[in-house]
Amino acid sequence: MTPAGLPAGIAALRAALLRGDVGLGDALSRQRAAFAADSRHSAVSVFAPPKQLPDLSLPLAGVGLAHKDIFMLPGRAPGCGTDRAASASRRPGPAATLIRRLDAAGSQPLAALAMAEHACGATGENPNYPLPLNPVDARAAVGGSSSGSAVAVAAGLCYGSLGTDTAGSVRIPAATCGILGLKPTRGLLPAHGIAPLAPSLDTAGILARDAADAALILENLVAPAQARRLFPQGAGALAGPPGKIDWRVAACWEHPNPAVQLDAEVRDALQGLVDALPAGTVQAPVALAGLPAWSRLADTLLHAEAAATHQAALREEAPALTPLTRTVALAGAALPAVWYLDALRQRGAHARQFIAQALRRADLLLTPALPRGVPDWPQVLTGGEAFEPRRLLDMFCWMSFVNYLGLPAIVFPIGLDGRKRPISIQAIARPGQEARLLAFARHVEQARPHAASFLPSSL
Repeated sequence: MTPAGLPAGIAALRAALLRGDVGLGDALSRQRAAFAADSRHSAVSVFAPPKQLPDLSLPLAGVGLAHKDIFMLPGRAPGCGTDRAASASRRPGPAATLIRRLDAAGSQPLAALAMAEHACGATGENPNYPLPLNPVDARAAVGGSSSGSAVAVAAGLCYGSLGTDTAGSVRIPAATCGILGLKPTRGLLPAHGIAPLAPSLDTAGILARDAADAALILENLVAPAQARRLFPQGAGALAGPPGKIDWRVAACWEHPNPAVQLDAEVRDALQGLVDALPAGTVQAPVALAGLPAWSRLADTLLHAEAAATHQAALREEAPALTPLTRTVALAGAALPAVWYLDALRQRGAHARQFIAQALRRADLLLTPALPRGVPDWPQVLTGGEAFEPRRLLDMFCWMSFVNYLGLPAIVFPIGLDGRKRPISIQAIARPGQEARLLAFARHVEQARPHAASFLPSSL
């Protein structure tokens, strides 16, 4: 059960609502009350109940979702992690396309959720707001920039959340909080109504407690024709008995950058999962010699586009940026334009190179998510005495190249380390293969149900 005393999954909640075991208004009221009472610093605003309840027949009616404060929400402009005065000065406009699609499916937002300022940060560190508290372990860092989304979902305050992923900003917080984070193919989900950081890398994504919930949310985010292509039998089928395995996997555990080290405990968990997969599904390991170059090109786009997005602030014509955001944007302002244009021009060729190397005989490539596990907060707080730059590098070293290549990827927990913190894996697929990623995650969840046992016992 959730803190609101409701079933833990979307399908179970919907079944309870349709049976009349719980009323629609009561379910929504209890979810809002749980949010309002929480002290994990996940929400920056909890919304009042809607004036009119949705039609119970809608597929997400009664399903409480809350979203990163980067989306234009009904009556609220995105605060983007800036201070409250700057947030309050923004005028609301039409809700983001994705928010309107969820509303049409019956789900109205419960809250706007905390984030790193302007989505710029691999952790939830933001001097404008308190540090978010990880529901798994209060000493553990929370990844960013969709930090409040991960905290709220892991704490059971909402059934799912929309975040954005520019260099891992959905997948990193999911890995730190032991939940599922899905970064779709670039361009699958419309960006209208989402504040940008680096538009050619930015991708809306989903944070959820499991693959079945993520699939039901995704089905209602895409256009109907896309939904039928992704889920020919409906996304609800993922919540049923195990389906036919129609994927092959390859793995790459070694990062070409010698500064990135894989912890033995993490390696054992990753390899143990692969060894337990059905015979015939595992292909030979692959090496990713191009990964450092892809990561550098991703950095080029990130810095250059962040500079363009925040040029007014850099010219002191808009509110000042926090030091981290300013550093990222300033670096982009100094980049030669030809570097940026070359990074864009080479993108398609590099994506084809990756597919040829990693997915020639496989449908999914498995990599570590956090190669040394979830760090303590002091290790990744940039202004602290205990700051370890390599631990911050660990947070995104397996993430940002995926955004450059424009491919879909998923991160989800597969077990626990010695400190009872989640060990997560990342799977990457060809464009348009989100359903296959979710099916793989669902297979692992069903085969290893103990993997999520670290989530708070009240859920």
